[in-house]
Amino acid sequence: MGFLSPIQARREVTRESIAESLVYAGQSVAATLLIFAAYNWAGKSGGAWAAVSAVLVLQPGFRRSLAASAIRVIANLLGAGIGVAAGLEFADRAVSVSIALVIIILVCEFAKLDAGVRSACASVLIVSLGTGTLYERGLERATAVAIGCGAALALQLVTQPVVRYFRRGVVLTGGRDSEAAE
Repeated sequence: MGFLSPIQARREVTRESIAESLVYAGQSVAATLLIFAAYNWAGKSGGAWAAVSAVLVLQPGFRRSLAASAIRVIANLLGAGIGVAAGLEFADRAVSVSIALVIIILVCEFAKLDAGVRSACASVLIVSLGTGTLYERGLERATAVAIGCGAALALQLVTQPVVRYFRRGVVLTGGRDSEAAE
């Protein structure tokens, strides 16, 4: 896969990395199916956005997922709020989106939210360019992100004992490169 080499991670594919990938795949599928089922049961739209949030914040370990969730929720709340405010102030969508993007980027800069600026900008665009009323779009976005992140964190808590057991099994059977080399 020579054409991929400029963007590939500089690491080996090991039993441990495959195990981590399988854990992430299982958690991603579980979160997505649970969120879709809950949204369908409630008769609400926005399940896709909640699933996107859940998959984006799932990371190895609860603490990393918690940090990613906090950044995503804060950035999206800011983005949705600024997108709605700009939309209410400026009738022209192109003008309101442009102003909202400038404002959210500056807010993220002053708040030192470097890890959340892209998510905040995406939130501005999603809220500003969606269908339905501006208020509904902002509320749906904020709710979906919070639900998705909450579902990912709950899933992390529930699956952590299984993940630890699974990782321990990979390590004990020689899954780590350093142990295999010994």
